[in-house]
Amino acid sequence: MIVQGSAQHNRFEDQSLMNMAIEYIPNQEKAARQETKSYNVLIADDDRTMAELLAANLRRLGHKVAGIAWNGKEAVDMTLRLHPDVVIMDIYMPVLDGLQAARDILSHRVVPIVLSTGMSDPKSLDRAVDLHLVAYLVKPFSPAQLKVAIHLAVAQTQGGGSVAPVTPA
Repeated sequence: MIVQGSAQHNRFEDQSLMNMAIEYIPNQEKAARQETKSYNVLIADDDRTMAELLAANLRRLGHKVAGIAWNGKEAVDMTLRLHPDVVIMDIYMPVLDGLQAARDILSHRVVPIVLSTGMSDPKSLDRAVDLHLVAYLVKPFSPAQLKVAIHLAVAQTQGGGSVAPVTPA
């Protein structure tokens, strides 16, 4: 599943866009928490603003943030150490890109991984498909899109969908 926001760029350069993204109605937040399961989520994103926004939105949706990895290597290490229920992984990160980090993680354990990126280039999409990843969010994305992507990824992984351990490259 690819969930794409209305604009494609790599950073929240427009402060008003970021402010809109973090606004919510408290009653909707409470309803969202009651209707969905809570997951322990690891965020992997080298953009501090995006990671903090994502963490805030995850908490508003009723999830816990296991931690934030600032590069792909940290994402692998933290996933293996913390055992999160879900990983939300940016593709373009230093040290190890998100797709290689996802491959490394999946070679050790099955965990739902939602890719998050400011770009929707065909090569990255093909690499994501090759890894059997089932959710791909294009920034900026709404909390509703995030919610759907997380629950789809978890359902596919738990239901024995197309997610399977990957052998290291």
